[in-house]
Amino acid sequence: MDTQINQTDIQRLAVIMACHNRRELTLSCLEAFFQQSVATKIVVEVYLMDDGSTDGTSEAIKNRFPGVHVLQGNGSLFWNRGMHAAFSAAIDKGFDFYLWLNDDSDLYHDALEVLLATYAKLAAQGHERAIIGSGMQDSFTKESTYGGVKRHLWRCGRVKLERIAPGNEPIQCDATNGNCVLIPAAVVRKVGNLDPIYQHRWGDHDYCFRALKHDCSVWLAPGYLGTCKDNPIEGTWEDVSLPMMDRIRRLNSPHGFDFHDYAIYLRRHRGSWWPVHVIWPYLKVILQSTKQALKDYK
Repeated sequence: MDTQINQTDIQRLAVIMACHNRRELTLSCLEAFFQQSVATKIVVEVYLMDDGSTDGTSEAIKNRFPGVHVLQGNGSLFWNRGMHAAFSAAIDKGFDFYLWLNDDSDLYHDALEVLLATYAKLAAQGHERAIIGSGMQDSFTKESTYGGVKRHLWRCGRVKLERIAPGNEPIQCDATNGNCVLIPAAVVRKVGNLDPIYQHRWGDHDYCFRALKHDCSVWLAPGYLGTCKDNPIEGTWEDVSLPMMDRIRRLNSPHGFDFHDYAIYLRRHRGSWWPVHVIWPYLKVILQSTKQALKDYK
């Protein structure tokens, strides 16, 4: 990647990251990013929020990638607020593009080039305020793990979400997962930053849905651009082997479906059925645990 500013047509890109106690994953992600093959002349700076890691993440990054701007959190930010802080630091400096990048995503060598080329193609068609998301797949099974989302209005005002996998051409959608997302300055000027009202989840989809209201568009780039494992069920609120109260506690946590955050997200973006959606995960846990208890009793 060209890192020298010597021409006025060189564009500037800020990579936005957040991490917590995943040193090897974070280093692997950065390694893959800095090996990107990009034909476009572009200057890159990385803004990474280390949210209170105790495994030596910050030190390792500074040793291996001394150019990365490492910001420090106290362990209470989680993904969305950590990304908000890093995004804010980059916005203050002013860039042509911003790239959200999850530290558990390993990009293929041409991922950034595909994203930039996709944006150039869409901008030439009049979509200057286009958010470009990336499809991710499992490194072993090659199955789709993350990508785009489309909203569908169903009966009685109910809104359902459909997961979208990448194709051979850019696909217009309504939101995209935050694993690897290219956002031009034109969008940031309209939408601003991620909303820090969310602690961990929902901020990526919320940003996209808000962008649509500002006459921006959301697209999924063609092809898979990297690998990222789907989140495991074991040890989460969806793990039916755990006691009911333990599952509810995990459900109402930042890594689960925190009631406060989930309610705000649903009320904003999921239609008139949002009260049903917000209580359904809790009802699901109670029903599953009751069924299992009755089975064990017999």
